[in-house]
Amino acid sequence: MNKTSRWGAVALWGIVMAGWLGMLFVFSSQTYEEQSIQPFLRSHFNYHQLMRWLPDITIHYRTSVINSHVNPYRFIEFLFRKGAHLFVYATFSALLFMFLRTLMRGRVWVSILLTLLAAVAIPALDEWNQLGSDERTGNATDVVLDFMGGCAGLLVCIGLLGIVKLWRRRGRSRSR
Repeated sequence: MNKTSRWGAVALWGIVMAGWLGMLFVFSSQTYEEQSIQPFLRSHFNYHQLMRWLPDITIHYRTSVINSHVNPYRFIEFLFRKGAHLFVYATFSALLFMFLRTLMRGRVWVSILLTLLAAVAIPALDEWNQLGSDERTGNATDVVLDFMGGCAGLLVCIGLLGIVKLWRRRGRSRSR
């Protein structure tokens, strides 16, 4: 890769990663009501219909008890929100790793370490940011969940890069 295209790739990954990070903090600053999917669920799904579809599951989260048969809308929203945490931070970690990997050619371990550090620091800042939002509370449990999402995103990214590398090697060895 020549110098111009390398810096173009660094800039591209940096812009995409910064955009993702910006979106994360915009969502983090919203109130619970602004993010709630319960109105959508209520308008599209009947309470009794959801009761039949969902198994009877109770989740204890911090000081709350969330039961799928007592309030299925809240239960689905809870799972959606926690799944969103995993997805958002998995994507963030993958983007950050690609940015760092492109920026620091040949220093993959440094890129991995910095990505893991950011996968803890950014969620902690996100939860701290939520302390200033109406009806939101920062939560250390979410930092752990976000870090697990970040680790998963990093592992998937490294795995995909490994597959691409093997695929390219196989292509080169066949052409010889």
